[in-house]
Amino acid sequence: MRTFIIHLTATIILGVLLHDILVTKASGIAEFCIYLAFMLLLWLTSWLYNRTYFRQFKGAVLLFFYLIKELFVSNLKVIYYVITPGLQFRPAILELPLDIKSEAGIALLANMITLTPGTLTLEISEDRKFLYYHTLNVPDNDLEEAKRQVKEGFEKRIMAIVQ
Repeated sequence: MRTFIIHLTATIILGVLLHDILVTKASGIAEFCIYLAFMLLLWLTSWLYNRTYFRQFKGAVLLFFYLIKELFVSNLKVIYYVITPGLQFRPAILELPLDIKSEAGIALLANMITLTPGTLTLEISEDRKFLYYHTLNVPDNDLEEAKRQVKEGFEKRIMAIVQ
């Protein structure tokens, strides 16, 4: 976290110092390229300090794009379920064993499950070993596959960031 704050502060200072030059002589793309070059410079000098920030940043970006993809796909699935007459839903409440140990990671997983259309987090067990969630449809009644999708998708990516 300390490294992130140092990088954020350095980038803001660079932006303030170069703002007049960039606004009058460069477009938004050039300004973005300068910020990227500055972050690259910080990364190249990161051997002087802890490198985990960049791994966590990469993991956060990958998690963000995975979440966007899941939101899009889940929206399409829910639309299909709603507009298809006579479709039989197979709703289920699933117990997901958690490998995440941190409270922040568990909260992030629970929120991402709830944000995804067709799923809703219900409860986290007292010992924080299980997460209970409702899903709108379990194809072919394959409960283990539904759990595996959450573990391989969200949980694995969250663990790369928080642990």
